[in-house]
Amino acid sequence: MLDNIAVRPPVGFIVEGAGEYNCYPSLFCRIAGIPTAPVPIVNAGGCGTIVKRLDEQLNDLLLTNKPLSVIVTIDLEDVLKQHLASTSDELLYSLNNSIRVWKINAESNPRLQPLPNQIKIVIQVRKFESWLLTDIDGLKKEGLLKKNIDKILDAETIAKPSEWIKKNLSLDVKKPNLAKKVVTALNPEKMRLHSNSFNEFYQESKIAYSYWLENIQN
Repeated sequence: MLDNIAVRPPVGFIVEGAGEYNCYPSLFCRIAGIPTAPVPIVNAGGCGTIVKRLDEQLNDLLLTNKPLSVIVTIDLEDVLKQHLASTSDELLYSLNNSIRVWKINAESNPRLQPLPNQIKIVIQVRKFESWLLTDIDGLKKEGLLKKNIDKILDAETIAKPSEWIKKNLSLDVKKPNLAKKVVTALNPEKMRLHSNSFNEFYQESKIAYSYWLENIQN
């Protein structure tokens, strides 16, 4: 059991795909304003696994790491397409209920102790890839766009963000070294202004890091 908060990761993530898995460590550190940090991540390999078996993903994360906070992210568009929920509110209710049931069972499992202080759900709108389109100036400055794009995009209105990225971005975010390069080009402070769901991710990441920081200083 890890009773010393200082040696526990400030946050752990449960994600549905390779893009998030590759981008989140750098993205979290950019948001927290730190050069590096241990950021454990479980790649569920699809939104269906998160919706149907979130308890297993939480167990996987807690058996190998003991993050102080956990953030679960999931693409709303994927969920709707697969008829796993009909609205964002329904999805949020379902996932929070899964967390509630998991906590009841986890409290009696010594292998999972200590449990995270908080587990938060962030629903990506439309998809995770939409977040990468919220700082076009940053991508342009680093020469990561295939062509010049002058206007600021309303990322949440782009119907097919994955296709937009494939068409306009010169790097593949599903490759770890390239994903880090893309994230480095982005400014989280600008990103949050152009995506409500990224702003929520930003806020939850800030809260998680601040909570960890406050506890190791006390």
